[in-house]
Amino acid sequence: MIARIKMRFSAAVIAAATALLAVCGPTRAGADADDPKGYAARANDLTLAMEYDKARAELAKADPNSPAVVLAKARLALYEEDCDLTAALLARADVGQMDEGRLIADVGRGCARVTAATVVDKDEANGIVIRYQDDADRVLTPVLVDTVLKARASLTRDLGVEWKRPTRITVVRDLLSLSAMTGLPYKAAQTTGTVAVAKWGRVTLLSPRASHHGYPFRDTLAHELTHLAIAMQTRDRAPLWLHEGVARREEVRWRDPGIFDERPSVESIVVRGMELKLDLALDKLGPSIAMLPSADAAMVAFAEVTSFIKYFAESSPADALAKLLVALRSANTADEALKAVSQETLAQWDVKWRAQLAKRAKEPLSPMFGLGGTPPGLGDSRERSRLAELLLGRTHPTEALTELDKIPADMLADPSLRYLRARVLEGADSGKQAESLVEDPKQWMASYGPCWAIRGRLARLRKDDPTADGSFAEAVAHDPVSVEAACQALPDSEPAAPSLLGQGAPLCEAARKRADPDLGRE
Repeated sequence: MIARIKMRFSAAVIAAATALLAVCGPTRAGADADDPKGYAARANDLTLAMEYDKARAELAKADPNSPAVVLAKARLALYEEDCDLTAALLARADVGQMDEGRLIADVGRGCARVTAATVVDKDEANGIVIRYQDDADRVLTPVLVDTVLKARASLTRDLGVEWKRPTRITVVRDLLSLSAMTGLPYKAAQTTGTVAVAKWGRVTLLSPRASHHGYPFRDTLAHELTHLAIAMQTRDRAPLWLHEGVARREEVRWRDPGIFDERPSVESIVVRGMELKLDLALDKLGPSIAMLPSADAAMVAFAEVTSFIKYFAESSPADALAKLLVALRSANTADEALKAVSQETLAQWDVKWRAQLAKRAKEPLSPMFGLGGTPPGLGDSRERSRLAELLLGRTHPTEALTELDKIPADMLADPSLRYLRARVLEGADSGKQAESLVEDPKQWMASYGPCWAIRGRLARLRKDDPTADGSFAEAVAHDPVSVEAACQALPDSEPAAPSLLGQGAPLCEAARKRADPDLGRE
């Protein structure tokens, strides 16, 4: 269990989601030899703005044999989820051999493979289309729709976005499919723990069922919708630091504040990253955080841009970010847009941000986050926790507790170990001690679905329904189709009553069909 600490709490939680940026940016509006009247260039801009009908109208005026026009048509088809048409258009040798043509063709073919047998749920009233690679994930539709509606409203408030419909979400079953749908290299997705990508006019989201205990998929979806909003507002001309910094800021603003939103503070991660020489200049991050060389590098990069955007937003008028996005449409550089909005360049803002950062008191960063190393005694603790799992699974809780007692107490900051110990104590008829382990989430180093689930169940047993309901809502937001999160969220008095956005019973049914073995019995 402890073996997965570093990935879970660095890449998968702190750097959970990223946009694939600047890999295939279309030519800016204007004329070239293949597009003398600029029809294709204008259509590309309109496609990025998700003005698909207007893009189609521009292309209808153009020479259908022009390579630039064919490429623009292929891009539009990909944005509208007609992946077969994308691949067919780019089968033309003169277009498919262009740099942009090769990438879009690869994504079109990958998209066609992934979506060949998908199922689609449409919410016509709210303009939301969700495509599922696996029918078993359709139980998530009400939760995803609720998240999209709240995130869109938040982004309109903060960034002035006028949403074009529909909002498209594709839920895939594995990282290979995520790579095929988006063009993100598979190895990069593995290295940095990427679970979602915003590109080609949609969010492609890894199913929470793909991870043993899920991940914060609702915040991740809000993060990726922010990328779509930025791409739409700027015509995909925002630099990476702005994209990721704003997305990290917005990923939690669609909901009430949570106790883990500032734990650890991004500033503490930046400072530690600087000590380890893992930090990069804001304008030197490359095309995507998902393509950085390590999970540690990704974690530091996310912290840098998050801290910077927080400083910029708090030091500027309330509409500064919204104005900056609009300014990027016509500016030649991000610096030009930034200066037009704030009268200062990125370099000047960077100096001010670093000066403010230097004034902060240094905050300790737990070695449990794994940044730059591993906690002492991790190997032994990992082996003992695994042995305790197996003993619990074979109904030997007393012996399991003996093994856990040998693990250093500071390791209990890891909520996966805290959850295991609580389960063992329950098995040893020490329910009160189990409750004390999970009653205060501030003692956990990160949010963790199973820990929320056991906290909710124990609260339900003592008739503390407000704590139980809040805990189960958090559990489902991480691990929606686990038996612990979904089934025990139903009140004991009404075991079939719907809850959790009307999905309590369906989520429980899906969790039981999944048939994951209980702790220690896999």
